[in-house]
Amino acid sequence: MKKDFIVSLCFIIMGLPLLHAQNQKERKLHSDLQNEIGVGGGIASAMGFVVHGSIGFIEAFFGGLSNQPIDMKWYGQYGVNYHYQVKHWCQLGVKFTIESSKITRYTDTTKWVVKSVSKEVLCVFMPSVRFTYLNRPWVRLYSGVDVGVGYFIDNKDNVSESTRSGNFFFAFNVTPIGVNVGKKFYGMFETNFGFDSVFKVGLGARF
Repeated sequence: MKKDFIVSLCFIIMGLPLLHAQNQKERKLHSDLQNEIGVGGGIASAMGFVVHGSIGFIEAFFGGLSNQPIDMKWYGQYGVNYHYQVKHWCQLGVKFTIESSKITRYTDTTKWVVKSVSKEVLCVFMPSVRFTYLNRPWVRLYSGVDVGVGYFIDNKDNVSESTRSGNFFFAFNVTPIGVNVGKKFYGMFETNFGFDSVFKVGLGARF
């Protein structure tokens, strides 16, 4: 009887690591922190730079021909995102970003008299999916794809009148690589191509 008890106890002790490993394998990392919200920003998105930069280039070209120079200022690109952990390797969510620039036109090369000022804004809303290929309690590496809709706003003020125009457009973004460092609160760095900042840094929280 004593020998059987000792043998049974040995099997139980030997089986505990296997049971623990199995539970660890089945348990989702961050299973108790499935919601994620973050804010971030950068200098500009790739497509935003194309839109604002193209307008600025055209304005500068024709302004140079007419001896009416321009100044262009960038105000950066900022955004907020929410994601939900549906699998340990997949998150679904949404992103909202906004970026803006200002073009000031002058009547002559001395830049003494302002002819008009245009403020241009890109607002983008995109459903988002992330694929996580390294998921640890304190470090997460991922890639992502976002597809949605944007709205371009152009506010122009001159001496005689003010005008405003706007247009909807198709928006997209690809995140080749992103990294989060931290558990409940984290820092973030991403590289993007599309309508999210090319180099993006930010902060976020999981709950």
